[in-house]
Amino acid sequence: DIRGALNPTADPLALDIQAKATDLELAPLSPYAGKYAGYAIERGKLSMEVAYKIAPDGKLEARNQVILNQLTFGDKVESPDATKLPVLLAVALLKDRNGVIDINLPISGSINDPQFSVFGIVLKVIGNLLVKALTAPFALLAGGGGEDLSVVEFRPGTASVSEAGRAALDKVAKALADREALKMTVTGAADAAGEREAFQRAALEARLLAERRREMLREGAAAADADALATLDAPTRARLLKEVYRATSLPNKPRNAIGLARDIPAPEMEALLVAAIPVGPDAMRELALQRGLAVRDALLAKGLPGERLFLAAPKLRAAGEEGAASWTPRVQLSLSTK
Repeated sequence: DIRGALNPTADPLALDIQAKATDLELAPLSPYAGKYAGYAIERGKLSMEVAYKIAPDGKLEARNQVILNQLTFGDKVESPDATKLPVLLAVALLKDRNGVIDINLPISGSINDPQFSVFGIVLKVIGNLLVKALTAPFALLAGGGGEDLSVVEFRPGTASVSEAGRAALDKVAKALADREALKMTVTGAADAAGEREAFQRAALEARLLAERRREMLREGAAAADADALATLDAPTRARLLKEVYRATSLPNKPRNAIGLARDIPAPEMEALLVAAIPVGPDAMRELALQRGLAVRDALLAKGLPGERLFLAAPKLRAAGEEGAASWTPRVQLSLSTK
């Protein structure tokens, strides 16, 4: 279906046309796909609407709305001309839950430019999409919203997903639910040197909370209420800190003249307790692992099938590793089609 006006004899060329094609079979194009994409086309249909207009000064403005329905690649084809870019991943990222890829390819330029080529621009736009699938797949997943969904950040020393992290995972889960061909790998990470003190402080807070939960159970509280306790009020924390300090054997406790441990200000007690908490590579690796598990479990709770989620071995940042100043405790997410 083509309509509009074309005057090839005009000087300059005059053009203002619109065209539409619906449900063109893609399987006959399989030889070309194999040569340039590296995969044969098993099935799929193409629909498109285009509008091209050339102004008297030679400026071209064009709109290309391309819809690929159920595009499915078949066997891999060995071809010297095939792109090395991740075609299958790009297709999986662009497809919606109904198997439809809807792409808008605007084109502009001047036909007076000897380097100008409509076909070349289209190829460049498609190439950019493939490059983005390789370098920034989560940007495609987020629909170009600019938000980096590939990283879930954590507070130093902790493995609890924050509210901001849960909000980001909501978006990830929704995007993955719409793209069933995608699989996700979850990799927890920790900074063995940079998070040491934060880890120790978090461990002390966990001990104080555990002490209070035990008290609640002894006082007759329901187990569910004790487990739900997440914070301590200031007076309770101060009391428990003193009790834990007195019960903990520390070689460097300040003592009085007869050798008995003497009371010291709360900040000093806390500093001694924090410094005494051991932190080895195994502890930090466990922290990184727990972060990965927390993100995986959050995604499972949002309905993502377990067979599409993979937990990778945790990673530890080494002291002095490049980028330490900007690095934050995190879980790294990555996407694949297999």
